[in-house]
Amino acid sequence: MWPGQVTLNDVATGLKPKRGTRLAPVPAGSSIEAPRTLPPTVLVVGTDDWAIEQSATELEAGGCGVLRCHEPGEPAFPCNALLHGRVCPLDVGFDVVVTVRARPLSEPCQAELGVVCALHLGIPLVVAGVASERPFGPWAALAVERGGDVVTACEKVVGTTPVAIAPGARAHRSEEHVCHAQ
Repeated sequence: MWPGQVTLNDVATGLKPKRGTRLAPVPAGSSIEAPRTLPPTVLVVGTDDWAIEQSATELEAGGCGVLRCHEPGEPAFPCNALLHGRVCPLDVGFDVVVTVRARPLSEPCQAELGVVCALHLGIPLVVAGVASERPFGPWAALAVERGGDVVTACEKVVGTTPVAIAPGARAHRSEEHVCHAQ
């Protein structure tokens, strides 16, 4: 470690919600069958802060490290990368990006831009929530239906190769990539 280096623990601690309230129960079966040496670190983004926080709470309870592009309750832009004293999750590193869609939007929203950054670096994507509209669906390693188990989905995709799409091409994912875990 060199002087002034920020560790993952420093950043993760700074990015955790300030309140500590539990927003959602953790579904049974959130643990993996074979123990991992390190739990995955997950960047959580989405359409609404409440949905992001609900999934972040579930992931933390499942042993995952959680990073965010912006603090709960703050505007999505400027993100942590552009704010003095904050650190971008890309600079820390993470294993999976999850976007939690609480609304059926046909286009990505500003708070989901971290997905584009993560995909550009080759990090696998899990799309969770409302299924009627998934603009990131073609690039998703797994999709989790509303009420599904985000922790298990993230554990499944760690280390997988992200979906590669040529510029201008449209990808089609089969239903086998939808995770119906409860």
